[in-house]
Amino acid sequence: MTKPTTEPMQTWIDDRHCSDSASTLHTRLGLPLLSEASAEHFYDPEKDALLSWQTPKKSVMPQLTLIPPNTGAISIDFLGGKKAHRRQFGGGKGQPLVRAMGSLEERLPDVFDATAGMGGDSFVLASLGFNVWMNERSPIVHALLQDALERAQNADDLEPETREIIERLKLTNGDSAEIIRHSEQQLETIYLDPMYPEKKKKAATKKEMAALQQLLGPDMDSSDLLDAALSKASYRVVVKRPKGAEPIAHDTLPTTAVQSPNTRYDIYVIKTLKR
Repeated sequence: MTKPTTEPMQTWIDDRHCSDSASTLHTRLGLPLLSEASAEHFYDPEKDALLSWQTPKKSVMPQLTLIPPNTGAISIDFLGGKKAHRRQFGGGKGQPLVRAMGSLEERLPDVFDATAGMGGDSFVLASLGFNVWMNERSPIVHALLQDALERAQNADDLEPETREIIERLKLTNGDSAEIIRHSEQQLETIYLDPMYPEKKKKAATKKEMAALQQLLGPDMDSSDLLDAALSKASYRVVVKRPKGAEPIAHDTLPTTAVQSPNTRYDIYVIKTLKR
């Protein structure tokens, strides 16, 4: 996701039930442990976020969960829940997201997902044969993605087909614009899903999106990310936008677009742009 422009919320790590994992994340992210909170600065669920390991129902593997204020618990699961449902009933190769990525003569293009977020789109693409490099700038959201990948990779009853999907996913943490500009790897299709602008008539926000909005703040650098992507992609750049929203940049208009009821995928075909 893109840079926060407001002071990020304080985030604690709950080490009361899974201290070894909490200690590892505490060291990697530099976040305070809940048990270390002093009397002057203690965890308040109305103000602070909480990273916690929980054991979900029907599972023996603890999973990392983010609990921001007023949004409920957020975790990522590549083997069940909404991602598994979307994989099964999302529309297959005919869905707009997949059509927007395009195809090369003999294979599908490799995809660099520059704004991985909760990993939903990347997982759908990987389930349909794309190799996807996910990058997430937020170290906290990256930790959730990494936890989901590790749980999937370590699952004892993982089906061969699902294991192949997980193996098509690569994950990194960093500034996507900088990674794109300095990558020595050829980036064929670059996918951008910037934080949607806030609606004037605000509908109920899904709790995952509400959590990301609280954690990251509004998107302010998508134009810079698009410039980097257009300078590096060898095949196309795809930008996910709300239906009716303006393109990210007005000086470089999309070559074409794929429409869906609530979403538009702006497509910048590199060969066309370089004529």
